[in-house]
Amino acid sequence: MFKSRFGPDIEDMLLIRRRAGYQLKFIDYFLSEFDSYCADNYPKDSLLTREIAEGWIHATDSESHAHMARRVQTMKHIGEYQQALGLNSYVPDYSVKIPKAEEPHLFSDEQLRLFFETVDAEIRPTETYPFKDVLFPALFRLIYCCGLRVSEACNLRIEDVDLQRGMITVLNAKGDCDRELPLSDDVRNLCFRFDDCYKELLPDRRYFFQPNKERNRMTSYEVGHVFQAVLKKSGLDNCPGKRFTPHGLRHLFAVQNIRKCAEAGENFYNWMHYLSRYMGHKHIRYTLYYLHITSQLFPVYQEQLAVLTAGIGVTYAEE
Repeated sequence: MFKSRFGPDIEDMLLIRRRAGYQLKFIDYFLSEFDSYCADNYPKDSLLTREIAEGWIHATDSESHAHMARRVQTMKHIGEYQQALGLNSYVPDYSVKIPKAEEPHLFSDEQLRLFFETVDAEIRPTETYPFKDVLFPALFRLIYCCGLRVSEACNLRIEDVDLQRGMITVLNAKGDCDRELPLSDDVRNLCFRFDDCYKELLPDRRYFFQPNKERNRMTSYEVGHVFQAVLKKSGLDNCPGKRFTPHGLRHLFAVQNIRKCAEAGENFYNWMHYLSRYMGHKHIRYTLYYLHITSQLFPVYQEQLAVLTAGIGVTYAEE
């Protein structure tokens, strides 16, 4: 697999760390790139030195802080492993700070109406998505109405959508949290109409939103591509600020629910805990992030939400 002289150490390091239960995200890509870099530039070296590590870390055109942080972390993995073997290897003693993400850009009520009008009127079938005009109006509405992550909607199997009970089961979601979501009558009827139509088009499908006969599931990237095409057709891609994303529909679901709670004077503590479980958050502090967004978008609620947040006594964190 690996062609440089670092190959044996890389393979052993990966085996040991994965057996120990470490989730080494993104590392396969970066290790492969590092291995090629060393094979071309340091074919006789097998010990990680400052020259080799820093040379590879900065051998990229990417300006992404996250990308640089992963490159530094990759060198730390290799250096620490070689040091554990008793070798005098180099380990970077710094980290790349990732700037705080901008606030998500959410649709206004008028923009949301325009988005769904465009979804209904402008989406056309293609060779890849022969039933595109049936699939995406239901998919985008379910994401928004249930606050789903895009991947959760893509991964829904036929048996996960129980329309008789009006329940959706989300399995193996972020944070390994499974959950059942009750559907409102409107959303349940939407799913009924979609399923009745779609099972005529794809009678043997395994997934609720299966794109075609050859492929079971879509990816989040593919959904995002269609989403951006809808924005372009509607003119919403020209709006100032951070661009809209499909995940923003989930954000908007949370914000709208917090607005309802504030306006109705409901028991805020119970409401937030229910919303947290419904959205699949591991801790309520991730749900409280949406309090911050709601206050920024709707200043009229700032004072009221500040009092309610203080009553819970938990600091928010970005999802």
